[in-house]
Amino acid sequence: MLEPWNNRNLLPPPVQTCYCDEKIDIRYLKQACTNAVNILSKQSPLHNESALLSRFIYKYDKKFRNDIGYRIFKKINTTLRRYLMLNVMKDIENFASVLPIETDEYLPTRQMLQYVLVRLVSFSKLMLRISVCCKQAAIFYLDRVKRGESHWMSLMPYALLSRIWSLSNVLLQHSCSWYAQMYPFLENLQLKGLPFLPDGYELPVNLLDWLDLKNLENLGRFHWAHKEVIKVDQILNEDSESNTMDSLMMYINEINKDNEQIEMKSLPSEHIHETPVHTIEKYVDKGEVISREYFKGVDSGEAISREHFNSVEKGEAMASKEHFKSFFEPPKKEVKAKKGAYYHSLDRVTNTKTLAEFVNKEETYRYEQNTMSLTTHLTFMQWQALKSLLLRLCEDNLSNNRKIQRKFLQIWKKKCVEIS
Repeated sequence: MLEPWNNRNLLPPPVQTCYCDEKIDIRYLKQACTNAVNILSKQSPLHNESALLSRFIYKYDKKFRNDIGYRIFKKINTTLRRYLMLNVMKDIENFASVLPIETDEYLPTRQMLQYVLVRLVSFSKLMLRISVCCKQAAIFYLDRVKRGESHWMSLMPYALLSRIWSLSNVLLQHSCSWYAQMYPFLENLQLKGLPFLPDGYELPVNLLDWLDLKNLENLGRFHWAHKEVIKVDQILNEDSESNTMDSLMMYINEINKDNEQIEMKSLPSEHIHETPVHTIEKYVDKGEVISREYFKGVDSGEAISREHFNSVEKGEAMASKEHFKSFFEPPKKEVKAKKGAYYHSLDRVTNTKTLAEFVNKEETYRYEQNTMSLTTHLTFMQWQALKSLLLRLCEDNLSNNRKIQRKFLQIWKKKCVEIS
């Protein structure tokens, strides 16, 4: 059974008055009704913003229909339409018209005041939902603005949400104050006829505590594991003895030194072959007399085939290639595996237990901005979509581990690999 404040088709009690023996100061009740009517009659800014919001929904339906922020945007539009259908101002006016002058002893029944209080509870619930949904939708639109993704089409809804959020918060505070002023008169008014509220249902004594408005700032927050680490150089920290300008100049000099060291390291060290240059002296061959018998005693050597020269040239070329390759390749380090160390990879996922462990580790690495994270190229919303699919796969009762592994690889390829 629906509670009275959540019932859209709640019928009002009959308009009746009854004699009251106690003397009641009706001025405070009249003042509360008058203040409520005056404030609710001046809500044209909220009506204009709701009309503008419906135009945005019509315009952005095709482009952002699958966006989470746009879906929350549509929830705000639905809540605003229900607020316009509620018409609390008319109910308060009808109740205030039955209130007598100070000398009259006939007062409206308790059922009529209960109906007004129930309508105020419904009104405050709608305003609270609008405030929370505005905060949630604004997070996604602001994230688009920061990433530069459709920033022009995201900045206008963000501004609209901020205005609606401020108006709804003001009306929420007003509704709680009106309820606190009207509730004490329930005990003084008399019951007449059938009871209005169902059996066992009681109206909240304090609407502020019932709605938990003390924690209004924490309502609607997403508990996301997102951490931004900003590293500040120690040189920029201002000391009592140093000056700001000096620290900045030192910081710039340190950056230049680091860049020079990186450039020197990046240049490969080449072997420079020095060719000695000798001065050529003019030599005049005066000649010498050699006999024919001298040539007979000279060793003519051994005949060498052409295949021998080809094999020698190939061997020298291979040796030079290996030397050139070994010169530029860094020395290989032998990595010894530590006992009990966790290696984060897709091959570890074989069942639901390892899948849950993989998701938790990936969440931790993303939070710490660790280099072992496999989803650093994904945005925050893309990671949330991938994480929800993997956790849903953990909840599925798949008996075969091979099915889990195959399904996991399909989701990973679709949501992580193909996006990049």
